[in-house]
Amino acid sequence: MALFPDVVSAAAMKPKDILAEKYPNEVVKIVKTDDINKDKKKESFILTESGNFYLINAKGHVVLINTGIISDEGFEPPTIQVFTVSKNEKHVAVTFSYFPSNTQLYVYRLQHGTLSKALQLMGDQGVYIDSKGKVHQYWKNHRIEGGWDLAEGIFTWNTKTNKYKGSGKYVRQS
Repeated sequence: MALFPDVVSAAAMKPKDILAEKYPNEVVKIVKTDDINKDKKKESFILTESGNFYLINAKGHVVLINTGIISDEGFEPPTIQVFTVSKNEKHVAVTFSYFPSNTQLYVYRLQHGTLSKALQLMGDQGVYIDSKGKVHQYWKNHRIEGGWDLAEGIFTWNTKTNKYKGSGKYVRQS
């Protein structure tokens, strides 16, 4: 047995280095690392300058999850947020903004070693995830006579159906 093995375990490498091995031209913008399925193994989530969103699972495999996650100029940069939805599960949310004043949200959950989309929505007045893991969607509910009222939809994770359930006045995207 060699004193200095040629192979370095994925757990010992940094997420940026793992991504750089597979995609050397990607420039990392955001990295978040967390154990989202409570298996005591951390997953990493990377957003690049080119708008690509990657998962590096606990085994060190790099998976492209989504593309085109780029905020329009003049808006806040995209974000990655990890939040708790139940005692045994966390979800990952990616948000970005675009003209005229819309916020796009994608929420993912870990299934079978990759991320699957659990919720997708847009809030033309914003999107917010509270400390209890509820997703709040704010949008303009236009009146027939002109003007608009602020409307709020709230999405809560249902552990029995493994889906988000909407309440209030919400607009869900498929």
